[in-house]
Amino acid sequence: MTGTERVMVFGAGGFLGARICALLDDRGVEYRGLSRTRSEPYRRCDLAAMHPYALDTQIGMYKPTVVINAVGATLGEPAELVRANVIAVEALLASLRDNAGHARFVQLGSAAEYGGAPHGTSLDEQTVPRPLGPYGLTKLAGSELVLRAQRGGADAVVLRIFDVIGPGAPASTLTGRVIQDLRARHLIEVGSLDVWRDFVDVRDAAEAVLAVALADATLPPVLNVGTGRATLARDVAGQLFELSGQPATIVDDADQETALGAPWQQADTTLIGEQLGWSPKIALDQSLADSWAATSGQ
Repeated sequence: MTGTERVMVFGAGGFLGARICALLDDRGVEYRGLSRTRSEPYRRCDLAAMHPYALDTQIGMYKPTVVINAVGATLGEPAELVRANVIAVEALLASLRDNAGHARFVQLGSAAEYGGAPHGTSLDEQTVPRPLGPYGLTKLAGSELVLRAQRGGADAVVLRIFDVIGPGAPASTLTGRVIQDLRARHLIEVGSLDVWRDFVDVRDAAEAVLAVALADATLPPVLNVGTGRATLARDVAGQLFELSGQPATIVDDADQETALGAPWQQADTTLIGEQLGWSPKIALDQSLADSWAATSGQ
């Protein structure tokens, strides 16, 4: 990169997007955060709904050297998922092509694009995606748009990020929902907990995103971000229950919308380690303790 980066972060008001912006701020990197909702200090920008001219104006005036797309929806009707995970990506790529063709584009994808894997195995970047359900399908469709642009000469990378947890996790995540339930009603009701997931702390994930965004080297088209270790979701809920120090009931309802899908997912993070020297630093126990402590005043 040039050393005088100007970074645009779309989806800056989200869980991971806000952490990325905070990290950019800490490091003194010039950036502009944009969010679908009016959330200070970010500018309002709804990629799926705004007129192309308005988006062109935003990008053309700022002239970013890096664009990070942290926009996305995990739950909702299929049409909502298409707007957030596909149409928004298409709009952003089109505007970048016309107004900031040399900018690096970093797409925050999802492990849901892979679908499941045999128990005990790891998913690497060569794994053929077989997503389950509308979320994984729409995230894959958005990533395929980015990969098509990359094949056409764009400087673009898809990060397939595994299950992000940590302080401030929203109720759409496993840990966010468990903590909300424990705080509000001493009842854990999150869908099936008999699945294994690779849980990565949001602070580590943000570090990985910045490592990719600001790297000088040409990077592979897809990189995994995870810990390389799967944990049973039921054990994660149990650890949060122990941290709460209070009686609670676990209701296992696999029919809920929050059910976690494929039985097993574990990242192979060899490639991002080789390319950028990145590895996760925050242990699962620490991430869960920090997550619980962050809600102590609520």
